[in-house]
Amino acid sequence: MKYRYIIHTLLDFILPATCSYCRSPVGDSGIPHFCEACWSDFSPLHGPVCTSCGRPFGSPVSLTDSPEHECLSCRMTPPHYDQALAAGLFEGPLREAIHVYKYRPLRSLGEPLARWMAGQVRMTVPLDIAMPVPLHKKRLRHRGFNQALLLAHGVSERFAMPLNYDNLVRVRYTRPQVELSGRERAENVRGAFNLVRPAEVSDKRILLIDDVFTTGATMNECAKVLKDAGAASVTVLTLARTAE
Repeated sequence: MKYRYIIHTLLDFILPATCSYCRSPVGDSGIPHFCEACWSDFSPLHGPVCTSCGRPFGSPVSLTDSPEHECLSCRMTPPHYDQALAAGLFEGPLREAIHVYKYRPLRSLGEPLARWMAGQVRMTVPLDIAMPVPLHKKRLRHRGFNQALLLAHGVSERFAMPLNYDNLVRVRYTRPQVELSGRERAENVRGAFNLVRPAEVSDKRILLIDDVFTTGATMNECAKVLKDAGAASVTVLTLARTAE
């Protein structure tokens, strides 16, 4: 991890910086490894979505007659969280930015991604505490930082909300969710989280923050732990979500 960081730093110093998505010169964009055009081409999540999990609906008039309509999955198996919001769609330059941020990894993208994320969403309900989805200590040592924590830090500052970052913990090492199917993801994270100080979330309205919402299994398991400890509500916020 340390040597990889040194190598990338040396290459960035020796070679002209190019955009990770389009490979054109970054220029004076002010964003590490992304040109201004690609950064401006992120796909915000607009239009009708499931009022529970935030899944985009195909028709632009989907909620005209039933503003509280939920997708079939949420009606069949209601999630433990109350609402899931996402800033953008997991595609194009935004997808590339998240991959570079997490897997290169490039910590310096955390602040601009958090700023973009906070600028895309409106908080329609009052919230008390922001909490990041935690990493297991083993994965934290490998990556060097928790990408969800950096996003949560920026969002909590933007909305003047206290950040509770060391209470929700991952107590069991799990396989990367990206390797698994939807059913396997839910089983993979079952029982993987716990609270160090449960009383701190009692009767609180929690904003739970992560980078990507795919099936929602991780956020749902975290929300279950928070609700079991007496949280009044759990709103999920992610930088991006898949369309399906």
